[in-house]
Amino acid sequence: MEKNSFKLLNIVLVESSFKRAIHIDFSNKNLKNNIDIDIQNSINENILGVSLTLKFNTSIEKEIVISSEIKMAGNFEFTKNTNISLDDFGNINAPAIIFPFIREHLSNTSMKAGIQPILLPPINFVDLAKKKKK
Repeated sequence: MEKNSFKLLNIVLVESSFKRAIHIDFSNKNLKNNIDIDIQNSINENILGVSLTLKFNTSIEKEIVISSEIKMAGNFEFTKNTNISLDDFGNINAPAIIFPFIREHLSNTSMKAGIQPILLPPINFVDLAKKKKK
């Protein structure tokens, strides 16, 4: 297994969309949040590019009342001298570094939409990587 060291070069917003219904009954006990996360990696020379896409929606029964899709990407320069593999860093560590920026973006966007801030729960990227491998 190769050993790598990583340096964050940047994190950028690639894509963002947000929609909400005009009238939402937040007291409805059938409100349900759905979260889907996709991670993509690419390597160009000694740069690891990692994109993290979050798809979020809130539904009441079958009607989607809030939906958002946010894609952010980070570029990480790597050298071969530490104890984490390129694959583990790209699927666990890098997404964990990028995710707080997505959380903040969704929270701020929801407030600007005139609703309570949407606070995403923490994501266990180790478990997510294990599921992705299966």
